[in-house]
Amino acid sequence: MDSQRVLAGMSVTMQALLTQRLSDHMKSLSMAQARTLAHEMTLTVSAHVAKAQSTHGANTAVHVPCFPKETWNELTVGVPWEAYSHAYGAYAGQPVASGTQALCSAPQHLDSYLATQSASSGLWGGSLLVALAKILEGVRDKLVIFSPYWRTDGTQALLAAAGRQSYQGIQVSIFTQPKARMKESDREGLSYFAKILRQAGAQVSVLAPKPHEGLAPILHAKLIIADRMRAYVGSANFTKSGLDHGLEAGVLVEGQTASAFSVWADAIEATCVPW
Repeated sequence: MDSQRVLAGMSVTMQALLTQRLSDHMKSLSMAQARTLAHEMTLTVSAHVAKAQSTHGANTAVHVPCFPKETWNELTVGVPWEAYSHAYGAYAGQPVASGTQALCSAPQHLDSYLATQSASSGLWGGSLLVALAKILEGVRDKLVIFSPYWRTDGTQALLAAAGRQSYQGIQVSIFTQPKARMKESDREGLSYFAKILRQAGAQVSVLAPKPHEGLAPILHAKLIIADRMRAYVGSANFTKSGLDHGLEAGVLVEGQTASAFSVWADAIEATCVPW
């Protein structure tokens, strides 16, 4: 057990070091050049991890001194975009770190009690709606959302709490249940959310699992990923009661865990069809 903790600590330390050095390198580039570098490196490392590199892909791989090939693995696949975020994105100027925070929400009459516990326990002391809105507020490149249940009042509250007028250039991928499995109120809530984001300039795709042998997998995950390096996973649905009134529990993760969720989402996308 001790050796496992040591190895885990070394992995986190190595990832943080690579992220910091790559972020410093990106700061010497223009924003467009840094984005291109992050994209190309992510594709190359992902292909290496999947052991599916073609000869052409290997010949065109991007190499920089601070990201040696020996470090390419499932823990570092998200480093390029994490480094970009520290160079130009939501975490520009902030120290590189990897962490997890508990996000628990309760009805309003319990907020004051939770607030007194948050300082010592590490719990999020405010509304879950506010915590998730901060993710939408800070997203700069790509937003991925998994949710089976939606309500217009919930999506309205979330967008209002985020307070953004523009999502110009943001790529949004929404994963949900097939239309045939959804109540009309859920379809309306999701349609409203997608419409508002598109009107604000986002490129939105809505996907559902495609049937296999006549059966479509049940999508039950509640997950939000921003820029491949910050994510929420928990119990809350995109409804007003789920986001602001219910007893809900989840975690906010950054760094390698968020990157792992992002890689999983990429894989799931290949098994889905347009909603």
